[in-house]
Amino acid sequence: MPLDRLAVLAQEADAPAVARDALILARRIAEGRFYVACIGQFKRGKSTLLNALVGVPVLPTGVVPVTSIVTILRYGPELAARARPRDAEWIRVDPRMLADYVSETGNPENAKGIEVVEVFVPSSLLARGMCLVDTPGIGSTLEGNTAVTRAFAPQIDAALVVLGGDPPVSHEELALIADVAVRVDTLIVVLNKADRLSDAERREAKVFTARVLNERLGRATTPILEVSATEQLTGHGPPRDWSGLVTRLESLARDAGGEILESAERRGLKLLAGRLLQELDERDGALTRPLQESEQRIAVLKQCAAEAERSMDDLGALFAAEQQRLARTFAAHRDKFLAQAVPAARAELAAGLASAGERRRSALRRHAFALAQDIYRRWVDRWRAEEQPAAEQIYREATQRFVELANSFLERLVKSGDAALLTLPHALGPEAGFRTRSRLFYTEMLTLTARSPLAWLLDQLRPPGATRQSLQQSTGDYLEHLLTSNAARIMNDLNERVLEARRGLESEVRACLREVYASAERALDDARAQRASGESAVRIALERIQRLRREVHVLSIANEGGLRDASHRIDRRT
Repeated sequence: MPLDRLAVLAQEADAPAVARDALILARRIAEGRFYVACIGQFKRGKSTLLNALVGVPVLPTGVVPVTSIVTILRYGPELAARARPRDAEWIRVDPRMLADYVSETGNPENAKGIEVVEVFVPSSLLARGMCLVDTPGIGSTLEGNTAVTRAFAPQIDAALVVLGGDPPVSHEELALIADVAVRVDTLIVVLNKADRLSDAERREAKVFTARVLNERLGRATTPILEVSATEQLTGHGPPRDWSGLVTRLESLARDAGGEILESAERRGLKLLAGRLLQELDERDGALTRPLQESEQRIAVLKQCAAEAERSMDDLGALFAAEQQRLARTFAAHRDKFLAQAVPAARAELAAGLASAGERRRSALRRHAFALAQDIYRRWVDRWRAEEQPAAEQIYREATQRFVELANSFLERLVKSGDAALLTLPHALGPEAGFRTRSRLFYTEMLTLTARSPLAWLLDQLRPPGATRQSLQQSTGDYLEHLLTSNAARIMNDLNERVLEARRGLESEVRACLREVYASAERALDDARAQRASGESAVRIALERIQRLRREVHVLSIANEGGLRDASHRIDRRT
């Protein structure tokens, strides 16, 4: 098998990452498994849809974004699951405990280091080798979710695109769909949660979605299927296009599975062979060039990276100005919120105290402060829920110019001619949102609820009406402090997440730049060691590189011929 052979060549070339990826893909192809990935924005109901398709509610679902790890549903005679940590072997897990591995709640920021989870399901839909893949929703506030899905994109063989009605399709979804469509031929598009939309809303959503997809992809997509995974699971509601969706997937597994596997093998071989040839070229150059020339070349590469770093510093100043503007915007939003919330919350507190009835002074005081705490939390929770999506949208708009400028100098570096620079990404994707989790916690300023001995004495001496009036004033002031302090905490949390997102984006670009010369330095270190062993060692190393390169080229040429044949078949079919 070509992929097995490529893995052997990669091991011989001391390229373990290429060898590992080739073996994983080879094993999947040999087992006849291909990936149909469920992709889309968070909260589209992707996990619920997959549960309905396999007939088992095995994937965790919830009212907040749940899936944070790629989860593969594959055929098995009985329900089972396993997880693969990074650089480790598979471990068996209880299918009922999947949330402990694949959700942000059970595995925050992937603290367990899980690469992928596989769930074995006795579903006839999966019996022919098709695997349904649950991917983290893009565009959520959970950092890394979008990155995980984009990193998995090269392994996708076909896509089940899950959209909704509000909005029908987002900017982030369009970018991901376009990225996947470059690699795969099969896109099945569904409008989920159709039960939540009126007939007019569904028609409008489908027309709009079809138009923007066709414009973005430059080709017509298949008809959009209306489904409701919830209705299908509960057995209540009309069938809509559910049978059409199942038929499409069954047909894909029955009629196109072989071609999809061939395409996956060729696509993967092309990518992996290219990576291996780059490694070999770097090692060859380090051995054949004079050491001084290699050192000078690395110095030039470092200079290119340093110039780009200086450009990054200039962009950083631009971004800092944007960050200050965002901070002013958040402050204005906070002031507007407080102007509305403080008087309304005070009125709500007064009404609550008026309806409290006759109570002992101590019990009334406890009730008043507990009521103030309940009121402030409802107000700030509501404002936070409204403000965070708006803040992320403002952040995305602020980073758009930064990403455009960063892409411009990445493109200039790639076009400068040095092969080492070809490993740089040609473009950064748009920011989907904040990259870090919120670390916000509210303060309840409990010291303000304590009474001094004098205040206690005055409460005992005042008439009941005066005590209520005094208590209303003091708890009203306390409520205002809670609203003001916690609104400031929300604003500061947003500002901090903007700063950390900015640092993450800059770090991503700088890491790409450092990798430009890191590979060349590794090759030069190996070359020095081989030269120190004598000319014979250098000659043997070069002969091995040339032999490996010839064998990789032979695999690549055979693969290109297969790609052309596949392309002709697709052309005839369409």
